[in-house]
Amino acid sequence: MDMNYGLFQEQTLKLNMTQSLAQAISILQLNTMELTSFVEEIAMENPLLEVETNFYSPIDYRRTKKKRKKNLDEKQSFEAFLPNKKQNLYEYLQMQTITFNLTDQERRYLDFLIYNINESGYLEIDLEDASKMLSLPIEMGKKTLNIIHELDPPGIGARNLQECLLLQLESKNQLTLKYRYILTKYFQDFADKKWKKIEGDLNISLEEIQYLYDIIQTLNPRPGLLYSNEKTEYAVPDIILEKDSDGWHIQIVEDLFLEVRFNDQYYTELIKEQDSKTIEFAKDKYRQIQWLKNSIEQRKNTILKIVNVILKKQENYFQNVKASLKPMTMAEISEEIGVHESTVSRAVRNKYIKTPSGVHALRNLFTSQLSTNTGSKSLSSEAVKKEIQAIIDQEDKTKPYSDNAIVSILKNKGINISRRTITKYRESMNIPSSLKRKRYTV
Repeated sequence: MDMNYGLFQEQTLKLNMTQSLAQAISILQLNTMELTSFVEEIAMENPLLEVETNFYSPIDYRRTKKKRKKNLDEKQSFEAFLPNKKQNLYEYLQMQTITFNLTDQERRYLDFLIYNINESGYLEIDLEDASKMLSLPIEMGKKTLNIIHELDPPGIGARNLQECLLLQLESKNQLTLKYRYILTKYFQDFADKKWKKIEGDLNISLEEIQYLYDIIQTLNPRPGLLYSNEKTEYAVPDIILEKDSDGWHIQIVEDLFLEVRFNDQYYTELIKEQDSKTIEFAKDKYRQIQWLKNSIEQRKNTILKIVNVILKKQENYFQNVKASLKPMTMAEISEEIGVHESTVSRAVRNKYIKTPSGVHALRNLFTSQLSTNTGSKSLSSEAVKKEIQAIIDQEDKTKPYSDNAIVSILKNKGINISRRTITKYRESMNIPSSLKRKRYTV
C-alpha cells in the first residue's frame, strides 16, 4: 500500500449557514401576522427601529378605514357598549338551574359535575370518582346528573356518544323502545351499517333502520360546541390578487399592514457620543435594521415571483370557483424562478391568497399530476377528486359505487388511477365507503 504524507492544496465549495442566513430563511417562512410580531419584538430591543402597523381589511382597505373614522365620530348607541361575547357553556348551564330547589350539598355536586363537562358537552369524570372527591353519596351524583341531562342543549352531560344520541332522541320524543334497544344493544353494528344482522335478530325492516339512521344524522354529536367560548379563527390573506380592465394586480399585504423605519436622527446623536461602546451599539443596531429591511424585501420579491408563476398556471382557477387546478409542483415553480425547491416550500408555508374565486392556502394550489389513457392531457389530483365527487353525487344511493367501480368509470373517461388512490382521495374528502353510503330507502 502506497501512502504519501505531505501538504496538499484542495479547492472545495462549501455553504456555511451563518446566523444572518438562518434568520433570513426563517423570515421567508413567516406569514404577515407572524412577520409583524417578529419585527415588533426586534423593535423592543432596537431603539433605532420604528414600526407602524396600520388597520387592514382584506375587503377594501381604504374604504374600511374611512368608515371606521366616521363611526368613531358618530354618537355611539347603547348596543355598542355591550360586551361582544358568546355566552359561556358553564354559565348557561348554571343559569338554567337557578330556580331548582336543591340542598347545599346537591348544589355543590351539581356545580362540580358542570365544571367537569368538556367543551364538546361530555362529562369527563366518573360518578364514583366524583363522589369520593366530594365525600358525597353516589345516589346524589345520579340525581344531579339526571338534572343536567334535562338541560339545554339536549345531550349535554352525556358520558359517551351513545348516551348523547339517546338523550337527544328522548328530548324529541322519538326514542321508541325499539330504537332504544338498537342503540343500546346493537350500537356498533348500527354505526358500522351491519344492518342485516339487526334485521335478522330483531325482525325489523331495513327501511325502518334507515329511518332511524336519518334521524340520527340530524342530531348534534358535540352539543357543547354550540356555546363554545373559543374564537373563530379566520385566514388572513398575505397576498391579494385582483383583476380589472388593466389586467391582474398582485398586492403584498405587508405593504398595507407594516411599515419599518430607521430613526436616523437618534442614530446621529448616538454616533456623536464619545463613548466607544455607545458608538458600537449604534452601528450594530443600524446593521440589524439594514439586514431586516433587506430580508423583508427579499421575502417580498420571492413571494411575488412565485405568485406570478402560479398566476400564469392557475389563472382560470382564480377566476372561476368551479374550475379545477392544473397540475403544478413546487419543483416546477422553483426551476422557473431559479431557486431551490425548499425556498418555494418555505415561501408558501402558512400563507393565503385572496382571489376573485375566494381565499386559498398557497400550499393547496400545488397538486400532483395524473396521466390519461390518450396521453393528450394530464389532470391534477384536485381535478380527479372533483370527478370522484361527481360520480358519487350521481350514483344510485341504494346501489352505491365501490372504489373498484369508480376506477372502471374513470378508466372509461380516459383517466388511469388505482383503487388505492381512489380510496385515499375519497377518505381525504370525508366520503364514507360504499357500504356506509348505501341507503335502503330513497
